[in-house]
Amino acid sequence: MKSADCAASIDEKIYENFFRNHKIFFLLFLALASNLITSIQVLAAEGPTDQSQGTLAAILNSERNTPEPTEPLTEPLLEIVTELPDSELMVPFLELIYAVSPSEWQTLEEVYVNVNGEYDQHLYQRKAGEPEVTERTFGEARLFLSTDEQKSKFELVAVDSSNLSAIYPIEQSFFMAENPVPPLPSTADVSTRDFHGEEVTFINNRLQLQLSSSHYNQEDRKKNESAVLQLLDELSYYDIEMIAGPDKNGSVTVGLKQNSYSSLYHLINDLPSFSDFLITDAKIEEIDLATAELIPSEDSSINRSGELEPKMVKIGWVPGLFFRRYQHDMIGFKLQEETSFLNQESFPETYLSRAMINKKIDEVVSEIDGIRIDGNQANDLSGTKLFSSMNIRNVHLEGNYPFVRVSLPSHSPRGLIKNAKTLLKDHSEVFEKSYLMIVTDIESSSSVGIPEVNTQERQLPEFEHEVYRYWATINKYGTVSSLIEIGLIGLSITMKVMLGIMMLCVTLTSGIIVYRRKKRVL
Repeated sequence: MKSADCAASIDEKIYENFFRNHKIFFLLFLALASNLITSIQVLAAEGPTDQSQGTLAAILNSERNTPEPTEPLTEPLLEIVTELPDSELMVPFLELIYAVSPSEWQTLEEVYVNVNGEYDQHLYQRKAGEPEVTERTFGEARLFLSTDEQKSKFELVAVDSSNLSAIYPIEQSFFMAENPVPPLPSTADVSTRDFHGEEVTFINNRLQLQLSSSHYNQEDRKKNESAVLQLLDELSYYDIEMIAGPDKNGSVTVGLKQNSYSSLYHLINDLPSFSDFLITDAKIEEIDLATAELIPSEDSSINRSGELEPKMVKIGWVPGLFFRRYQHDMIGFKLQEETSFLNQESFPETYLSRAMINKKIDEVVSEIDGIRIDGNQANDLSGTKLFSSMNIRNVHLEGNYPFVRVSLPSHSPRGLIKNAKTLLKDHSEVFEKSYLMIVTDIESSSSVGIPEVNTQERQLPEFEHEVYRYWATINKYGTVSSLIEIGLIGLSITMKVMLGIMMLCVTLTSGIIVYRRKKRVL
């Protein structure tokens, strides 16, 4: 009996000492479980946001340049709602946004364009099974200059289900400049780097491309138009814009995001293969120091590169996720879907639409001292053919529509969340969702399904090799994503070790409790 009592006494002391020394871990585990439950509830409580026609539709509706009809329409109404460019163009097309309204009780059937009195292309054509357009709706158009004549005159035609049509003739004629030149760069567009002991000054958001003579030559204008269309299609994968050309020699200047010299160089290596060798040569536009000094200094010059650097990553308390590695100077947003535009699946198709949206975003994010980050990055895998059909979270927010990144002064996670919620509340017509960037090791990328892809020798910066970004949704109650969704992504090694110890202690404590109860029963 004494030996049994002694054994029981020893068991009891061991249990009491263990529980006393490790109860803090048990309390932490309860906090973890509570946080998990809260995250699940927040995720489930999220409902749809207020209905919106979209960012651009809201802009155009608020700045309507024609009076709204006071009586029901007896025929379709066609309007051009953006300003037209000068007659002399630096690229072989002009862009515009139009509004079309079918007559009362009718649906829109088609919108097409004539050039110099002859049919050129359809801008919209209703297909079976598509939603009917019964009210004022916007459309965007890229109108190409005629290849047969020096000047081009355009007219838009809209037809509804009553077979009535509206014709909008553009009185102004347009022609291509003989020597197209790009706009002057700003001071933020000019960078200097050391190259083999010499300073090289270059324009960091521009490239000069040379089109293949087999695709583009002066004699065959129809072939030239086909080459331009192919070039525009290929450049769109990189979110690059044609800003001047092609000239008579097939030289084109394109604009892109501000990049380092090495990033531009890697993009040049990619272009020939990605363009099916339509582009035979490309070069960075270098300028001498004397020319650089002549560029007027502007207060509006802004660096929008937004490349991830080690100093931008911190460890902080992320509401709903405990301690995580996060980027302390950036948040992401998803724009409202454009429900009032024709061809929504391909929106935005024009540079004009993108520019108007970007202008609105710049205006809104300035309220929180934010800067919109340009999306096309020569060292990004996003925005290229490689990811055109993939649903991968960490490449959704590299700046390609409908997502945008916003750079901010350094903030804690709570500070970033507060700024994001402010914009979501005050500008619900612009933003639908917001995101916080969680940064983690590239080695664990398989946990969110990032595929192994052929990057066509595309090189990432050294730091980008080591980390990747996971955009976690900011819930409407101020927490971020959920523990179920994000798991261990972004946790530091220390936190992972602590969690392991906590789980071990809870398991041992539970085992001892069960063992102790069985002893009492016996």
